[in-house]
Amino acid sequence: MFCTHCGKPNDDSAKFCTSCGAKLDKPEVPAATPAAPATPAATPTPTAVPLPDSVPAPASPTSEAPAVTPAAPTAAAPATSPTASATVSDTSATAASATAFSTAKQPPNKLIIALAAVLAVIVVAGIALFATWKAEMWGGKTLPDPASIVKTTASKDGKSATIKAKDVTEALKLKGINAKTEKVFSGKESGAFLGYDGLKQGQRVSAGTIVTVQESAGPGVPKNTLGKKAEQVVDTLEGMNVPVHYKKVYVSDTKKNPEGTVVATYPAAGTGVQDSEKDKGIYVGVAAKGDGTALPLDVMGKSVDDIKSQLESEGHSVTVEKRFSSKQYVGKVAGADPAPGSSLDSGDDVTLYEGIDATSMKDAFTDSNLPETGGDALLGTTDAADGQWCTNDGQCITIEDHKITEGGSDNSDYNSSYDGYLVACDAIQQAYCSNPNADYLVTQDYGAFELLPHISLTNFWSNGKMYDSNGVHMDDSWPKSGEYHLQDLFLVVPTGANLEGLESKGYFDKDALAAAKKEKAVDTDRPFILWRDPSKYETTTAPYSGTGMNFNPFLPYNGYSGDKSNVVKMKPAPSDANAYYRVESSDPDWDSLPDAEVKGAGKAAKSSSDDSDSKSDSKASAALFKNVADQYRFFSTGNGSAFIDMTVKDDGSFAGEANTADMNSGEPTYKAPRITYPFSGKFSSIKKNSAGGYDLQCDSSSFKWEKDKYTDESGLSPCGAWHWYPAGTPWSSMASGDKVKYALAYGSQMDSSNSDSYKSNLLYDEDAERSAFYPYSQN
Repeated sequence: MFCTHCGKPNDDSAKFCTSCGAKLDKPEVPAATPAAPATPAATPTPTAVPLPDSVPAPASPTSEAPAVTPAAPTAAAPATSPTASATVSDTSATAASATAFSTAKQPPNKLIIALAAVLAVIVVAGIALFATWKAEMWGGKTLPDPASIVKTTASKDGKSATIKAKDVTEALKLKGINAKTEKVFSGKESGAFLGYDGLKQGQRVSAGTIVTVQESAGPGVPKNTLGKKAEQVVDTLEGMNVPVHYKKVYVSDTKKNPEGTVVATYPAAGTGVQDSEKDKGIYVGVAAKGDGTALPLDVMGKSVDDIKSQLESEGHSVTVEKRFSSKQYVGKVAGADPAPGSSLDSGDDVTLYEGIDATSMKDAFTDSNLPETGGDALLGTTDAADGQWCTNDGQCITIEDHKITEGGSDNSDYNSSYDGYLVACDAIQQAYCSNPNADYLVTQDYGAFELLPHISLTNFWSNGKMYDSNGVHMDDSWPKSGEYHLQDLFLVVPTGANLEGLESKGYFDKDALAAAKKEKAVDTDRPFILWRDPSKYETTTAPYSGTGMNFNPFLPYNGYSGDKSNVVKMKPAPSDANAYYRVESSDPDWDSLPDAEVKGAGKAAKSSSDDSDSKSDSKASAALFKNVADQYRFFSTGNGSAFIDMTVKDDGSFAGEANTADMNSGEPTYKAPRITYPFSGKFSSIKKNSAGGYDLQCDSSSFKWEKDKYTDESGLSPCGAWHWYPAGTPWSSMASGDKVKYALAYGSQMDSSNSDSYKSNLLYDEDAERSAFYPYSQN
């Protein structure tokens, strides 16, 4: 039946509508009257049938079928049949009603409409949420492909320009992502973008996440290299794109330093390869059991007295000197010369360095027998700070004999023999600190001290020219005005120094100190140097008046003029990132050490292009060696008693002999029998230098020399970095030109000590004590 409320069909037995829930009213239809077909074609005339006598015949025949619908009307019913007429009328009404319900437009279902509306809202909301998520308005940020941040430009060689880590970091910050930069050693150029630490491009990071952008620090030795098995570091070091050499380094305790493990490196672990040494590359010291002819590497940290006694019992002369050291080496062996791990010949002199800390700082500057003072005096210099000091990312400062040989600023003069000396106080015209009213740290009890170039205490600039007033009578010809320049100043902080006291003293710039406090703290168990960085200062000049004792605000207060409160504060303040830590893994004579066999070393697969490059390099090297190939001689003495003849071939190999007079014969030099000591070797590489010559590298593993009784080390030992220069090359254009000039003069081969160059080609070993070979034909 159909619902009279919504018009939906329902089961005849149902009492309520299954669609809208309305009560169903059942229509009444007479049982004796069958329903007529909806559209009969016609009404047939029935055949006459005899009726029983008991049944009276009707007055006139009628159809047994009910009246048809108005679409096909039939003859009117006779007036004598009221019942039939009523039945037809009721049935037609019912049929018409049913037809009307079935054909009329159905009213909407409110529940379905409501559900559809809710679904539509959900879809729209979902689209909106996805759109805002995609737009990174919520749900974190996506780490982009760096190539989409930094547009690469084609360089002259047609290759894409390198994406810089600083550009990626800046772009991330602009995107609203917290980012910082971490330097990592790699074979890529310094500053190049390496990747995200622990994350990948396209990865989503939540708000507040700090993304670490890895920046290439160029080639170097990672911090965690020491202690690993040598084969475990092969892949990492081979990826630095510099030569890697594995050498045996002798140890006495193979339990503490198992054979085959890395016990030393050059450069030191955590230090980068300098640009000038990329051809030299990286050296890896692999532990090997000491054979009794070496100074073991593991003397570090042992008793100074015990090692001294042991070496003296083996026939060595031993000297002990003080060096600032890390906490673990204070009062113990903190280094040696020759370096621990090196081979020793019988009778070699050895210097042991005893570690000291801040408690011995003043002792390191004190001379107890200074004639000028008649007793103890605090000197302005010390050897205790000599050595190499490096930051974690491989920037280094090297001090040798009180002078800077690596690092520092370009605006400081370290070339002169005296003015470049580093001093800790006003030791200008005397060797000791003279003014008790001055504010030099070396005279105080913090355990730290400053080092600054001697000349910076007395120089100034006027009209672009530097003037030095030290010991000079400044008459009217001297400038009356000028400026002071901010020059190098190094704060040396030994282990155990009172760093907090320096902070309380106000030694550091306040903003710089606040910035340092947000970084990783400096390791105070290790001595370190803090270099005053000119780039941290807005102003690096101050006025010079040209009258009397002027006040230079860039120097510690001298006690004579000005006010110490006006002294420029130190920038930066110390943190783990800017501290130059003492390098204590002293290097042995690497080239003199035997090669170590390491699995996988030097066997990295090469592409066809690499092979092609290698063949091309070999051809180029052969062409250069032809220019150097010749016969050479070097006089190691001035009287002809000893000389070395050497022949270099066009394949880079060389051979010759050292020739010396047997002075034990009793004959004069020109008559004495000659003794020869043959040698041979090969140059592993050759390249042009900027002076029109060539730089060569000796393959120390191929170098053989029968010199058991030949004690002169000059000429070609150790066989290291060589140079060849054409005739007339100025000494100033040569590597170690003064050293070559001295070697020639020592062998009486200089026409004039005042000449600017030499008359013929020169070939020499820069690493040897004296070396200067010139063309010489024995025919």
